[in-house]
Amino acid sequence: MGLEGELHLVLRLAAGRIARPSLTSTRPDVARSLLQGRTRTEVGAAVPLLFSICGRAQAAASMLACMAAAGEPITTDTLTRGSAAVAAETLRECAWRTLLDWPRWIGEAPTDAAVAAARGSLALRYDAPGDPDARAVALAAFGVAAGEWLALGSLPELDRWIDAGTTASARFIRRVRDDDGADSDWRGRRQAEAALLAPHDHAAWVGELSAAADADPDFAGRPTWRGAPAETGALARLQSDPLMVELERRSNSRVPARFVARLRELALLLTGEAVPAVGAMALPSGSGLAWVENARGLLTHEVRLDRDRVTSYRIVAPTEWNFHPDGALALSGAPARDAGAAQSLAHRWVHSLDPCVACRVEIDDA
Repeated sequence: MGLEGELHLVLRLAAGRIARPSLTSTRPDVARSLLQGRTRTEVGAAVPLLFSICGRAQAAASMLACMAAAGEPITTDTLTRGSAAVAAETLRECAWRTLLDWPRWIGEAPTDAAVAAARGSLALRYDAPGDPDARAVALAAFGVAAGEWLALGSLPELDRWIDAGTTASARFIRRVRDDDGADSDWRGRRQAEAALLAPHDHAAWVGELSAAADADPDFAGRPTWRGAPAETGALARLQSDPLMVELERRSNSRVPARFVARLRELALLLTGEAVPAVGAMALPSGSGLAWVENARGLLTHEVRLDRDRVTSYRIVAPTEWNFHPDGALALSGAPARDAGAAQSLAHRWVHSLDPCVACRVEIDDA
């Protein structure tokens, strides 16, 4: 088992619906087991190697948390460079998943143009909308320039693009939309949705997370916002976008809105309009706390130093927010005619929350 671990989701079926889903995680506490006790230099070298997913975001959060803990000034230039690195990484992650994974999930092979565009995204800067590789990603994902696709401002306009199906991403969204709408009475059966974490002004509220974590030894594995599970990611960041509000209101679940939000964020990154939130602050406890909004959601690192050696290190990652056992994976009551349909639905929900996480789905026939 790798350092990223995996999720284990157990589903039970009853009367054509999913009942009593159970979610556990094998993700280890890397911060406590591998980073605590090391020097700052050792931590700086180790973090990029330890995390295969969102490594640049992890490195930026670690560096900023250590700087804040040491009382070092964090300049605007430092934050700008960190944000640019995270934006480029997020762009590549969004492009790769959209152009290569989404076609496969609907039984198609990615086109040669999509494969070439995904490869080209590896060298993209997020703030270079005129780059030929940026145009190639946009055409493969949207069929038009990113700015033109962003101009779709209403559900009828979005539906026309979806139903035209000119790209695999449009056909994937069509499948997600239609599957979500197939069960008209699920809306009344849904559990209350987890709150969406605030996408802005992190300095005003992330300190509360540190205080909650200090009071709860299990917080890093099961984080909550003011005592309740919460969701993070592209939809949380775009929660005030009128199109996202309309789409979520119409849908039986958040799944269509999550995938469309990821597409919208890809377009915003391609046009240079999305600037990931990156920041840090010193806490009264003597720790340094850093936050980064990466491809999957809110990532925080908190570090306490004693003469340049780490005495405590805590990471709260997007996966732990989105896969809290009582959180956003609200599958209870979802329609599933058989085990195969339940597994397919569960994987789509998981991918809507985090396309990178490994998840093993098991059907409990007892």
